[in-house]
Amino acid sequence: MKFIKIFYISFVCFLQFISCKDTITGIKQKSIKTPREMTWTADTLKSPDPTSIQLMMRNILVFSPGDVWICGWSDVARGLIWHYDGKQWNESNIAKDVGGMRVDDISGYSSKDLWAGGYSGNNIFLAHYNGYKWTRESDMNIRGELLDMSMDSNGNIWACGRNGMVLKFDKTKWTANTIKINHYSDAEYFLQSVAYYKDKMHLIGIVSDSKRMKNVYYYITGDMDSWTIADSVVSNSSSNKIKWGDWNLNVTDFGRLYSVGLEGIWAYSPNGWNQVYKVDSSIYGVSGINENYILAVGDFQQVLFFNGNTWENFVNLFPQIDRNFICTNVWTNGYETFIIGYGNVGGYLGTIIFHGK
Repeated sequence: MKFIKIFYISFVCFLQFISCKDTITGIKQKSIKTPREMTWTADTLKSPDPTSIQLMMRNILVFSPGDVWICGWSDVARGLIWHYDGKQWNESNIAKDVGGMRVDDISGYSSKDLWAGGYSGNNIFLAHYNGYKWTRESDMNIRGELLDMSMDSNGNIWACGRNGMVLKFDKTKWTANTIKINHYSDAEYFLQSVAYYKDKMHLIGIVSDSKRMKNVYYYITGDMDSWTIADSVVSNSSSNKIKWGDWNLNVTDFGRLYSVGLEGIWAYSPNGWNQVYKVDSSIYGVSGINENYILAVGDFQQVLFFNGNTWENFVNLFPQIDRNFICTNVWTNGYETFIIGYGNVGGYLGTIIFHGK
């Protein structure tokens, strides 16, 4: 009887091991899906303010597929920031806590430790969210506007914006610097995007000179108090050469730096920027998990998937995207994907988030 009892216990343990092993294996075998293999849903957002007629979300921050933040423009100070909890989208009413402002981008460590940047009146705007309430950063009395935010490998948060302004948050305080570029005083100079790559910061700078009918684009690298203009290019009536994307810098999960903007997508290499996709319109966002799985979105029905060999437009999966719909950003981990954009929604400019899984 003792032998039978021991055998029975061993057999039960074996079955439990097999069951656990199957469960673990099942998790490991979760399949990566191409966009066409995903099931897509669409959520339409409208400002909680009934007088609003414009809600145009542009940037996305994803901590997990059940913890997603987006931000952008609204013609009123409502609906500037939204959060997705895995079930629905809810406005994070920042105006209620800090008053009137505009938000251009968000960055942070978690949904209980988040920063938002933009402008308020003639000055830059910074506010911190602790999971319950937004608090305005009162020490940054600087004229201008923050346009983009990013985080480096040490957890420092960077922001850049108009007039060559660069800010760095070292987890305790914000410090400010200016990247100086010679230009006419009546021309507009701004730093459009910032990203961390290969142990230094990378920035896109633009001098927009309407009086002399030209734009000068700058590619800048370095660290606080030590900046280098790595390259520049002039675009005017006689020369419209573009060497990198003028809109945004993106570092993918597999460790590649891309720039996107007018005329397509560029990948960075030690030898400079190489254009990997060319289009007559603009690309605004790119995300990927490896060299054979990259998504990109932009103007005029540009919803693209790169499989390692060719770019495929899969816009026909979304009947809501007409010719004038603008897809502003994308995030994917291969299992789930979020695409955000805005267009005509029932007579007003509204945001639609497409979620594939």
